[in-house]
Amino acid sequence: MDKKELRKRYEELDGMGKALLLEKLAFCKFADKYDFENYFRIGELRDSELLCLASFLYHQECFLMLSDMMNRYKERFIFSDTSILREFEPDDTLMERISRIEILKDV
Repeated sequence: MDKKELRKRYEELDGMGKALLLEKLAFCKFADKYDFENYFRIGELRDSELLCLASFLYHQECFLMLSDMMNRYKERFIFSDTSILREFEPDDTLMERISRIEILKDV
């Protein structure tokens, strides 16, 4: 793909598509070989490698790519600790607030 084709493709995109294309171009330009290769094997990465990739995307301001990665692999970014929940004693105020929040109705 040459510059003309890239510019044509950019002009055909909507606002979000343009922003995502710019992020991908920044990623391709500034990522070292390690981060670049890790992006294509996200599902195989160790947690430390995944967090390094997330850090790189954040520091390069590739927020759409970062958001997409975090949405697709959200279970890898959430570390549940049920022992904390077992020891947790909710008070009346907390329970009243939880009942008012739609998303927590079924919890």
